[in-house]
Amino acid sequence: MDLGLFMMPLHPPEKDRTQSFEEDSACIILCDRLGYKEAWIGQHHSAEWEPIPSNDIFIATMIPQTENIRLGTGVSILPQHHPANVAIRLAYLDHLSRGRINVGFGQGGIPTDWALFDLPDPGTQGLMTLEAMDIILKLWQSQEAFDFKGEHWRVKYGDTYPDLALGPLLRPYQNPHPPVAMSIVKETSMAAKTAGERGFIPISINLAPPHKVKMQWDTYCEGADSAGRTADRSQWRVSRSIYVDETDKAARAHARDGVFSRCLLYHRGLLEMSHRLDLVKIDPDMADSDITADYLLDNIGIVGSVDTVTERLQELIDVTGGFGTLLNIAQDWDDKDRMQRSMQLLAEEVLPRLQ
Repeated sequence: MDLGLFMMPLHPPEKDRTQSFEEDSACIILCDRLGYKEAWIGQHHSAEWEPIPSNDIFIATMIPQTENIRLGTGVSILPQHHPANVAIRLAYLDHLSRGRINVGFGQGGIPTDWALFDLPDPGTQGLMTLEAMDIILKLWQSQEAFDFKGEHWRVKYGDTYPDLALGPLLRPYQNPHPPVAMSIVKETSMAAKTAGERGFIPISINLAPPHKVKMQWDTYCEGADSAGRTADRSQWRVSRSIYVDETDKAARAHARDGVFSRCLLYHRGLLEMSHRLDLVKIDPDMADSDITADYLLDNIGIVGSVDTVTERLQELIDVTGGFGTLLNIAQDWDDKDRMQRSMQLLAEEVLPRLQ
């Protein structure tokens, strides 16, 4: 099992933005040094807890500062960008990194972002995302001219003026294109089924309990089966919010009293706003009021000593049947030394035990 990072990022709104951005860069550099295989970078425009509005620009700054880690958009929010623009910018990143880029596609989940771009209802945004994905892959791979007239996008490609070298688009460095992923939130989601049908990398969200993570994989497999594909567990990424300390007591105290628990409560608020709070419930009959910081730390986050975190992650592996990459959710460095130490313990002590 490989180790990676999923950076939303997560910073309290009162934290200086420049300091937050510098911390994000330092986090990726540390991951590269610790042997993390990949990092996926989120994108939001109006979420102060997740202040990276342009993940491709951030990735471009990290390419020359890292050596081995693969860098991915997690995700490129397609309804908020013209698909031709996304295709060309990601192809450019692929060249700048000499093929060290992954790409994730999705529709986003921040209502204030939807209002900012005057977007339709979430269901329609899902259809826009699927259509935009088709266009991007077509632009990357098509050898023939085409005129794509969809429900949401119109893209005409193929007019050329050879004497002036006008018309051709930049293709990705990787052939035929970088690895493509989709984030999966619900147990039985359209994203999971679509990813399975198309052979894309599935990335399971950090907020679902283990038994629901397994259901996400089952849905992915259904999609793969319907398209005649064989689902490959080694491609599956599972995200978790993890904090490791020297003892269980120290880990619990820091996570409970620091920004770690506030991040979980922020996500609770987002889920409640979108009427998806059931996602985090172990028992579907439990009351919403029971989803407290302590509940989230005990059942959604993974907090403790090396022994405890290893045990919790092994339980996750046993319930889900196993997966290829564990994605550690990047946390705010409210205590820089302790948070860096947590990342190191996860890479150097926990992961070898799971292998």
